[in-house]
Amino acid sequence: MGALPRKQSDPEERRKQILRAAAVVFAERGFHRTRVSDIARQAGIAHGLIYHYFDSKDDLLQSIFEDNWAVFVKVLEGLTQQTERPVAERIQSVVELVLDALEVVPEILQVMIREVSRSGRFDREDTVALFQRAIELLVTLLVEGQERGEIDPSLEVHTAAHVIMGSIETVCTGYLLGHVGGQDKDLGRVKASLARSLLGGLKLRHDD
Repeated sequence: MGALPRKQSDPEERRKQILRAAAVVFAERGFHRTRVSDIARQAGIAHGLIYHYFDSKDDLLQSIFEDNWAVFVKVLEGLTQQTERPVAERIQSVVELVLDALEVVPEILQVMIREVSRSGRFDREDTVALFQRAIELLVTLLVEGQERGEIDPSLEVHTAAHVIMGSIETVCTGYLLGHVGGQDKDLGRVKASLARSLLGGLKLRHDD
């Protein structure tokens, strides 16, 4: 019997490989100073192969955002279903999820914040819709907390949801810049401090 034909690369794995390389290069060089050839070199593939998966450099950047934001939204959707857990505990899980990514894939966080959320690309209709979905899920959690007597009923939940998202983004930026976490960049302390800061203002104070 002859040898089995060599298995070709999985297209989805190749796509992820290219996106990982793009995130690294975008984080190091910035979007505008990055060339597609730089990404191909980082990925260890031919320049032209990238165009089999992505239309342009802009398409690469948008795909990094959409793929990773989709994971975040999926986790939020799961948290809204975990009604056996206190709402504050689930909001703390949101904080920990994002800040854990600072250790695992810091370049992804850097690109999503610097090149998307703080740029003109954030005004794209599809990007805004993805962001709004996350806000809606946080609002669902906050409303549940109010109904269960865990979250301050005087809070306007859409404002509170934006405060949560904005606080997480700002702390991530500070950590990436070395302004948060101290000299030893103690991420555990950062997570605990952010969670306490947020939850202290959300929880219902029973001594009022």
